[in-house]
Amino acid sequence: MYRREKPLTLKSSASALANNLSALITPEKDSLNYAVVHKAVVNIISSTPDGSTVTNKQVICKEPSATHQTTPMILQCKWIQLPVRTVLVLTTLRGIQIYEYDGAAMIYFHALGNVHSSEASEYGNFGRGIACIGDNFLCVGTQLGEIAVFDIPPKGTNITTKESLTGHKQPICDIASEGNTMVSSDEQGSIIVWSLQDETSIRQREVIKGNGNPCSCVCLWKKIIVGGFSNGQLKVYSANTGRLAAEVSAHVRWVNALDIAKDSGLLLSVSDDTNARIWKLKPGDTPEIEFCFGESVTDMQLCGGQFVHKAGMGFCVTGYDSSDLVFYLKKN
Repeated sequence: MYRREKPLTLKSSASALANNLSALITPEKDSLNYAVVHKAVVNIISSTPDGSTVTNKQVICKEPSATHQTTPMILQCKWIQLPVRTVLVLTTLRGIQIYEYDGAAMIYFHALGNVHSSEASEYGNFGRGIACIGDNFLCVGTQLGEIAVFDIPPKGTNITTKESLTGHKQPICDIASEGNTMVSSDEQGSIIVWSLQDETSIRQREVIKGNGNPCSCVCLWKKIIVGGFSNGQLKVYSANTGRLAAEVSAHVRWVNALDIAKDSGLLLSVSDDTNARIWKLKPGDTPEIEFCFGESVTDMQLCGGQFVHKAGMGFCVTGYDSSDLVFYLKKN
C-alpha cells in the first residue's frame, strides 16, 4: 500500500517525547514544513513538494522569566493554523511559548507555576497538549490538569489569557480539535469532550473515565474520538455520547502519536514498538475501525507521525535518537 522513500535529515536527533513531530503543509505556498524537538531545540525542515529545495533551521528555546536559568527542556512543539493566523507553539518545563509561524520571533511567553520558588521541583511545572478551537482560541494543557486558553489576535503581540478550563484530575497528555469541538486526555486515561458555545465560551460536555493507563495521544474526526494508550491499545469513542465503540490491541508498546487524514478518514498510529500502522475509520452512530497497512521501521523507536496529504497519500515518522525524517508514499 505504501513504499518507503528517501528520508530528510534533521540537524539533530529526535527526543523521546510523544507527539514529537508537527507538519505544516501549505501547498498554496509551495511549502512543506516539519518540526521535531531535540532537548532545548526545535529542528525545522522546509522543502518544496518535489524535494528539489530543502532548508534546515533551528529554534533555540529561551525562557525569559527564569532568573536562575536551568537548561530548558521542550516537551512539545506544534504549528497551530487559526483562520486569523498561523503560529508555532512550544511547551516546556517552565511555560508556554508562542512564535511567529517561521520561528523567527517569540511573540508571547506564559510562565507556569512559580519558577522563582525554591520549593518548585525542576519537573514540577510543564505544558503539554496543544490545539485550537474557534477562530482565535489557542488551548494548551498543563501539569495541573487544567487547559489554558489564549486569545490570538490577527497580528501583533497582544495575546491575552482568556480562561483556564478545569475538569482533569491528572496532567494533560494531549489535546485535539475539529470545528467547535475539542477533546483532551490525561495521564489517568480520561478523555473530556469540550464545546465552544456562542463563539465565546468553552464548556465541558462529556467525560470518559480512564482506567489508569495514560492516554498519550488523542484525535478527533467527524464526531469520532480515537485515543492511543500506554498499553498499546487504540480506543474509538463516539464524541456525541462518549460511548466506547471499538477497542484494538494495535501495538505492543506505548502509542506515541496519532494523526487522521481528514479527506479519507485514514488513521496513522506509531509506537515504541517500531511499527507505523494505517487504519480506516468509518463514521456512524457506532464508529468502526479497520486495519489497512503496517510497517516496521527498522531500529527506530517511533515517537512522532503525521500525514503529509489530506487524503492520506503519504505520511512521515520520527524515531528516538534518530535524525532521519522517514517518508512513506502510496504505491501507484
